[in-house]
Amino acid sequence: MTERDDELVIIYDRNKCTGCMMCMIACSYKHFGVVDLNKSLRQINYSIEDGYYCAYCVHCDDPMCMASCPSNAIYIDEKNGWVLKNQYKCIGCKNCVYACPYSNPWYDEVNGVTWKCDFCNGDPECVRVCPSNATIIVTRGEARKFYFERLVKAYV
Repeated sequence: MTERDDELVIIYDRNKCTGCMMCMIACSYKHFGVVDLNKSLRQINYSIEDGYYCAYCVHCDDPMCMASCPSNAIYIDEKNGWVLKNQYKCIGCKNCVYACPYSNPWYDEVNGVTWKCDFCNGDPECVRVCPSNATIIVTRGEARKFYFERLVKAYV
């Protein structure tokens, strides 16, 4: 157990996802006031081989997006451990997009900045609207256990 294991994060269970995209609709509306799947801070995708999968910010312990940001726009909130972004400091270099292992931050061509999940100030819309509970809030420790069981044990 680490000192950050009690922090809250969002996990996604692809086995429960129906592909309804309600999370994407709610996210784009919450952050931009429009229903636009391209403006969602998470992306549900589908492949014949893998089924539904989601690209989203996991609020990493050691975020590469933050390490790559030359303007220090990305930071870890000391109160809750979420990886947040100060939009006013963003210079639009896209380093965070390239550095993120999930390619999660997306570049906004109109405004010349990148956007990423802000955890909706503790009440994520994606979690609130998910009808199948594929997207839920858990502690960081529970998330580690969930992903270990799903990913590591599947290949051992």
